[in-house]
Amino acid sequence: MKKGFTLIEVLVSLIILSMIAVISSNILQSSLETERLSSDRLQSARKLNFSSITLKRDIRQIINVPLRDFYGNQINGTFIGNNTDNIMTFNTKIKSISNDISPIKRVEYQLDGNKFFRKQFYSSNPYDVDENIKTVLIEDISDLDLRFMYQGTWYERWPSAPITERKIPTLIKLEFTKNNKDYVWIIEPNIDYEFKN
Repeated sequence: MKKGFTLIEVLVSLIILSMIAVISSNILQSSLETERLSSDRLQSARKLNFSSITLKRDIRQIINVPLRDFYGNQINGTFIGNNTDNIMTFNTKIKSISNDISPIKRVEYQLDGNKFFRKQFYSSNPYDVDENIKTVLIEDISDLDLRFMYQGTWYERWPSAPITERKIPTLIKLEFTKNNKDYVWIIEPNIDYEFKN
């Protein structure tokens, strides 16, 4: 009697091994795809978290002083917000490297296309519209809705009336959609005084 495997036994074992290899590669490919999707979601969540922290920090450190346009003329308002143009402008305290530079800087948030930008100017009353640091906070954003609360009512514009020109909204709400998910951020500026000359 000869020792060894018959041709049929070898073919059957090769078929079984190839089936195991195909199943294993499908499982590996599926797990790699799941890991990539999880990593993308985590990165997106990190970016949104960073954007939220930046926006909250800026709003909670608002300095309630009158704004000026780029020609030095006073604007009627210490905080400007407009849902139609999807823009918010205000002065906030930002740490500077040098003590010789004022920590009060103008910050502007605006939706441009499908990107939500943050512009930080080099002073509280800049004279050059182009001298700023522009950062994309959120990409692929749609349906941005800005609201500003005063005395229990939400408004689409700020200041909502002449009486609110020297005040900061009680709450600021941002509603937006990103990747078919709806988000609502409500931020309290923690400032209850009004600007007085």
